[in-house]
Amino acid sequence: MKKIFVALVLLCSINVIAQSDFSYTEFHEPKLNVGYLILGNFDVTYEYLLSEESGVGVNLMVPFDDYVEWNINYNLTGYYRFYFGDNYADGFFGEIFANLNDVRDTLPDQNGGEVRDDVTDLALGLSGGYKLVSSGGVVLEAFLGGGRNLFNEFNSERNFDFVLRAGLNLGYRF
Repeated sequence: MKKIFVALVLLCSINVIAQSDFSYTEFHEPKLNVGYLILGNFDVTYEYLLSEESGVGVNLMVPFDDYVEWNINYNLTGYYRFYFGDNYADGFFGEIFANLNDVRDTLPDQNGGEVRDDVTDLALGLSGGYKLVSSGGVVLEAFLGGGRNLFNEFNSERNFDFVLRAGLNLGYRF
């Protein structure tokens, strides 16, 4: 009797395992902005997917070459995205972002002249784009947006009153 009971338990266990759906969804996306990389700017992003319709991420941009004169020391951006596609975190998206930027800028001095100085500011903005994800996990996305610096007292006289957020990212979802 014990052998029959053990055999029935094993058969039921195998049947339950065979019928359950092991769905694994990837949540992590490291990405590299290849558009900026070509122009001499290291721009890397990490995005964590919260659900099939949203994700949060952080982006770091640091110029490393003088091919293009960036006047940017660094740029750190945090964002929240909302996806409109049918697949999991895929298709058209809109995002809000906060951008901490440190730039070499020209500011007015007290004598009516100008002085070049490093200025750190925070910008808030909006952007939108499109993301494609292959069945193998390769991610390709393009986006464009902008924001406005908020806290510097010379914002009306600065070269970097607005910030641009743009990219052509290549990454991998796992």
